[in-house]
Amino acid sequence: MDRQYSIGELSVLSQIKAHTIRIWEQRYGLLKPTRSEGNTRYYSEQQLMKLLNVALLKKNGVKISQIATLSEQELIDTAAKHTTSGTSKSTAIEQLMTASMNFDQTTLSKLFNTYIGQYGIEETFEEIIFPYLKIVGNLWVNGKITPGHEHFFSNMCKLKLFSVIDQLPNIKELKPHILLSLPEWDYHELGILYYNFLLKKAGYPCTYLGQAVPAADVIQTSRTVNAKYIITTFIGPTTEKETKNYIDSIMKSLTDVHMYISGSHVLSFTNNHPKRLTVFMSIDKLLQDFRLKE
Repeated sequence: MDRQYSIGELSVLSQIKAHTIRIWEQRYGLLKPTRSEGNTRYYSEQQLMKLLNVALLKKNGVKISQIATLSEQELIDTAAKHTTSGTSKSTAIEQLMTASMNFDQTTLSKLFNTYIGQYGIEETFEEIIFPYLKIVGNLWVNGKITPGHEHFFSNMCKLKLFSVIDQLPNIKELKPHILLSLPEWDYHELGILYYNFLLKKAGYPCTYLGQAVPAADVIQTSRTVNAKYIITTFIGPTTEKETKNYIDSIMKSLTDVHMYISGSHVLSFTNNHPKRLTVFMSIDKLLQDFRLKE
C-alpha cells in the first residue's frame, strides 16, 4: 500500500515550508494531494519523491518557474545530475532520502565518498549522517517508511565505517584497552561502531564485539584482552531493571574496569551511580573524558 504523508511531514523531509508547498501547488500544480473527509491534505510516496527532486534542484539554484515546466521524467533526470555533484550539507537530506527510498546502493556509496572527501569522516557522520538517521527513525516509528529502508541505510553506513576503520594504522598497547559492545537485546550498532572508529583513531587499542552481546561474553572477553574500559549504549527496547541487571553483572565481575554507558534507558543512573560508572550523553563528552585520561 502506498504510504501517505501530511504536508508537515513533507516540510520536514524536504526542508521546504508548508506555506511554500501550498503556493507551489496553487501556482504551478507541482503536487496534487488527496484530501480526507476533514479536508486534510495527504501526499503519496511518489509525490514525496517528486518534492525531494524539486527541493534538490531549488537548492542548486534552479528557479521554481523553470522546474515547473519540466515533465516528470525530465525532473527525475535533471535531479539525478545533481545527486552526486555539487553536494553540500544543505542538499544532503534530499540526496540521501532519494537514494535510500530507491535502495540505490551505487548512488548512496558515491554520496558517502563525496561527503567524506569534502568534509572528512567525522563531520560527515556527525553533521550529515546522524541527523539524517534521526529523521529516518521518526519516519520508521510512524510507519512512513519500511524497516527495510532504515536497515538498508544503516548497513551502508556500517560498511563505510568498517572500511575506514580497517585502514587505520596498527596500534601499540601504549594506552588502556577499551572494549565496545551492545547488550544482548540491542542491535542499534552504528553509534558504538562510530565510537570505535574515533577511539582507534585517537590511538586507543579497542576490541569491538558489536551488537547483541550477553554480559557473560563481555566479562570473559574483557578479562582476556585486559580491558580497562567498557563502552556500551542502551537504545533498543528494554526495561530499567533489565538494564540495571546487565550493568551490575559486569561491574561486580570486573572490579578493576570503568564502564561508560549511554542511552535513554540509563538517564536514571546519572545522579546515582558508582565511581566506576560514567553516564555520557554526547560524543564530545566521551572524547573529552578520554583525552583527559591520556
